[in-house]
Parts: sequence; structure tokens; C-alpha cells
Amino acid sequence: MGMWTVPTIITGIIIVAISYFLTAGVMKKVKHRESATDVPISKIVRDHPVAMNPIIIMYLIFGLFTGIIIFYYWSIYGY
Repeated sequence: MGMWTVPTIITGIIIVAISYFLTAGVMKKVKHRESATDVPISKIVRDHPVAMNPIIIMYLIFGLFTGIIIFYYWSIYGY
């Protein structure tokens, strides 16, 4: 096993868990909206429509993890 195997597995588990909980939360809201005829949009979502988007959050986590790996190798080997 390589040096980055365990951090990659942990990051993958975090990404899957966050995706599941955010997607499940969206589905609960959809079911709630189906039961009501007029449900106002949350102020957080209205002010920041991308804040609760699971895809964007996953890109941020992936970018952070990749940035850590790049910074690590840059600090060890330089360029």
C-alpha cells in the first residue's frame, strides 16, 4: 500500500457520507413540498443557491485534498 492509500480512502468515505446526507436532505424537502401547495424557499438557499449543492461541495473537498497532496510533494521535492 502506498502512502496516500489511507488518506484517499478516508477522503472518499467523507465525500460519500456528505453526498448521501445532503441528497437525503434534498429528497426529504422534495417530499415535503409535494405535500404542500406553496412552500417558500429557504432564505439560505435563496441568498446562496449553490451553498447546499452536493456536487459543488464534493468538488471543493476533492480540490482541497488534491491541493494538500500537491503542496506536500512541492514542499518535499521543490521545483
